[in-house]
Order: sequence, then structure tokens, then C-alpha cells
Amino acid sequence: MSSPEPGTVRLQRVVVHAVLRSGPRLLVVPEGPGGALALPAAVLGHGESPGQGLRRALSAAGVGAVRTGQPVEARSVVAAHPGPDGEEVDVHTVHLVHSVQLLHGGHLGATARGAEDGRWVQAARLPGLPVAPDATFPVTAAQLPAPVPAGDGEVAVRRQRLAAYAVVVDDGRLLLTRLSERTPSPGRWTLPGGGVDHGEHPCVAAVREVHEETGNHVEVDELVEVGSEHFTGRSPAGVLEDFHALRVIVTATAPDAVEPVVLDVGGSTDLARWVPLGEAPALGLVGVAARGLQIARRSAALAEERTAGA
Repeated sequence: MSSPEPGTVRLQRVVVHAVLRSGPRLLVVPEGPGGALALPAAVLGHGESPGQGLRRALSAAGVGAVRTGQPVEARSVVAAHPGPDGEEVDVHTVHLVHSVQLLHGGHLGATARGAEDGRWVQAARLPGLPVAPDATFPVTAAQLPAPVPAGDGEVAVRRQRLAAYAVVVDDGRLLLTRLSERTPSPGRWTLPGGGVDHGEHPCVAAVREVHEETGNHVEVDELVEVGSEHFTGRSPAGVLEDFHALRVIVTATAPDAVEPVVLDVGGSTDLARWVPLGEAPALGLVGVAARGLQIARRSAALAEERTAGA
């Protein structure tokens, strides 16, 4: 990725967008200059899950009681934006578009119901999903990297990290990597994946990480989900962090699967293996890997059902 000018502040943030349909219609709200119509959206706050952000955006549009569905699209945009004090900020915005469903007993408030305000549009008339442009979401002080506190007392540094992980299955085997001594959980197993670089699309990050950690080239099949975890802990460097992890999980295929080899030597991975699905639980999986195993098993079960019904 290109380097910013010296002294330029970098910011990576996530914006979630809600796709709520009523028959052939799509819910939109006025956003940005001129009140252009776009999907309800919100910048994720520190510690806020995608589901919470989506519910906040929809609540502002008069919608309550929804279930968050699967992400349907991801976009990656890099642009310079003014900061809260007028300084230039090099902003990488990852837009995650999610389907949502109105729950039984949920409601559409007056602003969402009214046909006269143009909030419901015929989806077939749109060229695609109307995602609000970056300029709609100003850079606030709360979004910017938190400064390291001064003084003798130790205070947790706020950090939000976006990462991408891949569920890769070949011949009934799940691709897993073992965490090295450089990590907080050495010896445990996880999905291949890691941090999304500034300016990088999450799917591109997943492909890159799989290759670096296992030597396999993969192709992304589908965005599956975006997980969120908020906790306080120490970084590998020993810094106390108020840490917010956002994890994009994709499914991917290795067209020419090879025996895994760790290419990024000295990093967070010290071993990679193809592991039969039935043997994976005994390895000692971290949370994202346990979730990946569930996804892999579900996909395998669906494939068996399709084969049986053929």
C-alpha cells in the first residue's frame, strides 16, 4: 500500500449498511449532499458489533426489532478527509453491507412507512445497492487512534482492529494454522487470516494471509459473517489495550491444494496443516477457528444433502 505524507494521520474504520426489503421495495434514507437516498448506515463505534451498528442505523430510520443476516457485499475506499480540527486524515473505510429482516412484532415507524417521503423505493429500478459515499460520514475524534496516556498510571490504549479469515476445505479437511510463541495463545490453532492492511479489501486480505501462512492460493467464494469481540488485554509488545476485534470470515476454495508451508517465517504462525473435520476439535481451537469449523461442517452437510437428493 502507498505511504502517506509524513505527519499524516491514518484511520481505518468500518461502516455497516442495512439492506431491508419489503417485497420488491428497499428501505432507503436521505444521506449526504442534496439528500441522496442510500441504505441506512452507521460508522461502528469502539466495541460496537455490526449488529448493534445496524440496529442503531435502522432505529434512526424508524425501524425496530430486526435480525442481522449475512453480509452481502464489502467495499474498500481510501480517501483524504478533514479531521475534527481541520487536519488531513488518510481514511480507509471498509463498507460492509448486511441483509436484515424485520422480526415478528417488529415495527416500521412513521418515517419508514410514509410513501410521501420517498423512503421505500422499487429495488428493480436501482442499478445496485445505494451505499452512501464516504463523505457522508465525517471523521470524529472518537474514530481517531487514541494517544498513549501520559503519566505513571497504566491506562489501556483503545484499539480497533479489522481482520479477515478464510474457511478453506479440501477433501473433508479444514486448513488450520498454529499460533506461534509471539502470540497470546501459543500452540492453539486458528483459521488462516490476519489484519486488513490500510487500503486493502477484506477479501484480498484473506487471500494474502492464506498464502503467507500456508503457501496455498485460494479464491474467495462468499462473505459469511463479521464477528466482534471487545476485551482488555496485552498486545505481543506488552501494551495494555482496550481491544476491539472485528473479524470478517469468508469461505474460499484452493483450486490446487498443496501441503501447507508457512512462508511468513517469524510471524504469528509457526505451523499449518490440513486437518480432517472430525479431528479438528481435539487440536485446541481458538474462537474464530471453532466458528470456522461450524461453518465448514454446515457446508459439508448441505453438500451431502444435495448429493443425496440428486
